[in-house]
Amino acid sequence: MGLKDRLLAHRLKKKTVVITIPDESYALVESPDMEGAKALMVINATLKLHKDDIPLKQVFGYYCSVIFDYNDVDDDLWPTSEEFSIMQDYVETFDKALKVNDEHPNALFVARVTHKGTCQMIWMLHDAQTAIKYLDEVISRGDQIREFEYSIEGDPEWNNIGWFLQDFPSKSPE
Repeated sequence: MGLKDRLLAHRLKKKTVVITIPDESYALVESPDMEGAKALMVINATLKLHKDDIPLKQVFGYYCSVIFDYNDVDDDLWPTSEEFSIMQDYVETFDKALKVNDEHPNALFVARVTHKGTCQMIWMLHDAQTAIKYLDEVISRGDQIREFEYSIEGDPEWNNIGWFLQDFPSKSPE
């Protein structure tokens, strides 16, 4: 084995990173915005305990936001009970699809925010291309029950989710 072969072999070695995937635990947070409109958030409260976990951030370094518009809302742009229930089931399918595998998930759930007629789902991703492929397939099939838009961007410092990593006074889920 020559010098060139040894140098190339050295570059091809992959670095192994060992991480612990935190179990999800939820905090229900209700907060008015600056105009007084209600925002209801389900936040993965466990992530705040891991906000300084550099290996976890390295592995889940892509921010993903999916925003759905509610179809059936009241005068305050709050979804009806039936609409909320429909969307609950619908967004759970996205959550499972983006995670791909429970043992080795591709996504960490961060939060679901209901506000002004929309439902925003937020995850941190390991492989952005897997998520893009899934989301683009859903759009191209055209059979989604609610229109949505998504954005995915690199965020290895978790800057985009910093607000969700704070301590919130929690409210018991009903």
